[in-house]
Amino acid sequence: MKKILSFLIGLSVIAACAMPVQAGEFKVYSANGYKQMAKLRGPSHISINGEAVMLLVDFSGSMGRWITEAKETLEYILPRIPYKSAVALRVFGERAEAGSDRAAACTSSRLVTSLRKGNQSQISEGLSGANLGGLTPLVYGLQKTVEEDLKNVRAFDKNTTRKKKKIILVTDGGETCGGDPCAYIREVMQKRKDIKIDVIQLGNSDKLACLADATGGTFHKIDGSRQKFENAFEAAFNVPVGTVSESRNEEKVSSKESNLRVRTYNEKIVKPRRTKKCLNNQPLASNYKFVNYGDN
Repeated sequence: MKKILSFLIGLSVIAACAMPVQAGEFKVYSANGYKQMAKLRGPSHISINGEAVMLLVDFSGSMGRWITEAKETLEYILPRIPYKSAVALRVFGERAEAGSDRAAACTSSRLVTSLRKGNQSQISEGLSGANLGGLTPLVYGLQKTVEEDLKNVRAFDKNTTRKKKKIILVTDGGETCGGDPCAYIREVMQKRKDIKIDVIQLGNSDKLACLADATGGTFHKIDGSRQKFENAFEAAFNVPVGTVSESRNEEKVSSKESNLRVRTYNEKIVKPRRTKKCLNNQPLASNYKFVNYGDN
């Protein structure tokens, strides 16, 4: 009986080890202590009752200014997108490790945060924490987004009608690792019709308009204008045009009113000028009085 029991326990342990691991993080011990490993794969299929948006951002060396602009712009936009919308962030072209060769730089792409609702802080932190690199492996970034991040994602509207999943590509240049973005996306669209790409192109090039044309997305050409950049993000995330500038103005007005309230309601003791005394040696006024800032 004991042998049978031991055998059954052994089978249970083996079965538990063979079960698929849920998404999460794990640690392994090495000679240098515990090492944090990468996140494991999440569920094989994800259904989203709303918009599924992948933000794909170029982190090549010339993108510094625009990364900061994107972060500030998204801080106003993301809180105003529909509650059911799920957004993810992937970056490409980050700086490779010291001593890495061109091949490593051309396979530099990282999923910062997977599709989730209400993950504005993770996206903001991801944009702040990524490192600018040099090359632009655009096709590689698109491949990872299309063939991995969005492969098993299904998006529906309130009528359970299947919706296209959106990629918002933010870049200031074209491919520098030998790929052909236009040819790649045409090949993809021959096999599947479930994605569309909105391109926010910084500069005056139209080379990447093919990505929007082939997928039914929108091409935004930004010629250095901050206003056009903000409007492009507003259109891509389906929030009213002017959301960013209005939100920024509301912040300024709120801050101004807050300062005014402090000046109006705080009282201050003010020492008056020297006063003459009466014959009985009593002052004509008290030595101190309360004066409201609003009265000055």
